[in-house]
Amino acid sequence: MADLLVRRDDLREMRIDADAMSGPLDPGEIRLTVERFGLTSNNVTYGALGDELGYWTFFGAPEGWGRIPVWGFGSVSASEVAEIAVDDRFYGYFPMSSEVTMRARAGAAGFAEASEHRAALPAFYNVYLRASDNLAFPPAHDSTNAVFRPLFMTGWLIADLLEAEGWHAAGAVVLTSASSKTSYATACELSRRPDRPAVIGLTSAANRSFVEGLGFYDRVLAYDEIAELPTDEGLVLVDMAGDPVLRTAVHAHAGEAMRASHLVGATHWEAADISSKGMPGPAPRFFFAPARVEQRVAELGPEALQEKVGAAWSDFVERLGSIIEIEEGAGLDHAEQVLGSLLDGSADPRKGYVVLPDGST
Repeated sequence: MADLLVRRDDLREMRIDADAMSGPLDPGEIRLTVERFGLTSNNVTYGALGDELGYWTFFGAPEGWGRIPVWGFGSVSASEVAEIAVDDRFYGYFPMSSEVTMRARAGAAGFAEASEHRAALPAFYNVYLRASDNLAFPPAHDSTNAVFRPLFMTGWLIADLLEAEGWHAAGAVVLTSASSKTSYATACELSRRPDRPAVIGLTSAANRSFVEGLGFYDRVLAYDEIAELPTDEGLVLVDMAGDPVLRTAVHAHAGEAMRASHLVGATHWEAADISSKGMPGPAPRFFFAPARVEQRVAELGPEALQEKVGAAWSDFVERLGSIIEIEEGAGLDHAEQVLGSLLDGSADPRKGYVVLPDGST
């Protein structure tokens, strides 16, 4: 067993622990080989906000170190749960590791991770969906699912919330870090909604042409063009960057035209701050996708929600085909390289990065 560990107080410091030991299973446990997982700026957010939002709690690590969670696929290599067999495959929340042991409570769609240390964590992260022979997870799309499925779900939920709130009667929704996959998944879903406001992306000058080429935004501006944001009909901010200086600049420019502000991510991780002290205009609200999922499941029921999201997901995947190149790399050393590029901002936004930790492609 091997783990990729990061320093909790300095995400750039990483090491691979190739000597981690796996003991015998207890009743109720399963062991999964981690087949593949996606790496995006969303995982940087998990690390940057790991203490505030509990992301370090999911998977144990030595003192001072952590295992950043990732979304992907695992296959069962050993099982002490009657309803789960060796070679069963599941999609869900994994560590950046070659294998992981979980306490599984089997259900109709898969299993729930039932370890005591995860009991107080959002149920959304503890659900593992059966992937084998499931039309929602065709093998040809495994890597696309690993990279985009959780990000699109967040984007769908944001669009769903804004629509439910009547768009705050604003003329435009502004998304920071517009080249990030969560941002443009959100923009794609916003573009599908009837009677929606204009969708404006804020990005770095280096990524501007890429963001414009996506076709998901009505307008794209560089960070030094905040003064060009239209304020005549009101603005809603959806902040994926998490940078309080950037967030304050948008609020200050909008003034009384700022109708609502949602803080979602921390792609600008070294400057990230989820507080709203001294922020002009409406206080930013932290958007936590698991809480919104629970609310919508209660309102719609799980099947109706899945049907709504599934139709939108199919459209998004179809539109992605000519835009994004999936790049698969073998081994946790590749994960270390990709995570490093995400941390220093050199990752190619045109690529979806997938890691196969056991070293085979």
